Amino acid sequence: MKYELIRNEKGKHQIGGDVPTNFEVPDNEFLGGFQYLGYIDNSDPLFSWLPFRVNLIHPTYCDEYFIYLDYDNPSAPKIIEPQDTAASTSAFDEVNKNSKIIFEGIKVRAEAKSEIDEYESIGMAGEPDWLQDAEIPTCPRSGKPMKFLCQLGSFGDIRLVAAALRQDIYA
Repeated sequence: MKYELIRNEKGKHQIGGDVPTNFEVPDNEFLGGFQYLGYIDNSDPLFSWLPFRVNLIHPTYCDEYFIYLDYDNPSAPKIIEPQDTAASTSAFDEVNKNSKIIFEGIKVRAEAKSEIDEYESIGMAGEPDWLQDAEIPTCPRSGKPMKFLCQLGSFGDIRLVAAALRQDIYA
């Protein structure tokens, strides 16, 4: 079953927003650094398999294909792979490890859909929208297939709140 993440003020999940004060982004040297993308709340029956509310982070502007995080401590995940984050590259010359992008925080809910228009969607859950063939990652620790959480769209209408791409902007 496919679920679309729909803007809804009473939604249990959030896309965008500031990093919560009780959440620590892992130290890293990724070009573009980690960007905070929101959270998925396990109080939603669709995500009741999660042991806690998951804060979503990703080094959006780096060229790494897979990034594995250990959420043993949900408030302070650790990077499992890649181990050498300084070796990451980026197609964007404007970014460095201190770059920061903040999107408006919007509440969303998951709504069952038979088809989802990726050019209009904020995101999806249930089943990924594979660009080519299915490529289910395996956990680097257990070797077991990983369970799909969500996929965020690139074309959603979420407003940019702040952007600082170069280190000298932080002075």
